[in-house]
Amino acid sequence: MEELNYLNPTELLEKIYDTLCSEYEDEAHYDNEKDKQDIEITKKRLTKKVFNEFVVDDEYFLTMDSKTFKERYHLYEKDLLKMITGCSENGVPYEKFIQIIDDLLASAKHRLNAFEQLNEEITRIKAEKEQEDEPEEVIKEEETEEEEE
Repeated sequence: MEELNYLNPTELLEKIYDTLCSEYEDEAHYDNEKDKQDIEITKKRLTKKVFNEFVVDDEYFLTMDSKTFKERYHLYEKDLLKMITGCSENGVPYEKFIQIIDDLLASAKHRLNAFEQLNEEITRIKAEKEQEDEPEEVIKEEETEEEEE
C-alpha cells in the first residue's frame, strides 16, 4: 500500500467501508420496493459514517470544530461524498479507496496553504507600506514644527 500523506485511516473506517460496499452488492438481490428503500437509507447513512470517520491532523471530521471544518474541508464535502459513493458502488478495494481520498484531501490542504501564503504576503506588504509611509509623516511633522517656530 502506498504511503498516505493526510488521511489517518482507522480500523472502523475499513469496516464501515466494507459494509457499505456489501450493501451495494446486496442491493441487486432485492425486488421488494420497501427493501430497496431501506437499502437506500442504509447506503446514505453508511456513506455519511465513512465521511465522518475520516481523520486528518488527528481530528475526526465528525468531531472537528465546525469553523475549522468549514474553512478547510467544507468546499470538498460533495466531492468526498461522491468519491465514497463511486468507490463503494463499484467495489474499489479499500487500499485504493483510501489513496483516492488522501489525494483529494491533499488538494484541500494545498488550497489552505495557498490562502495562508496569501495572508502572509498581504501582511508583509501592508507592513512594508506602513514603514514607507512612516518617514513621510515624520518629515511632515518636522516641517510643521519648524514653521511654527
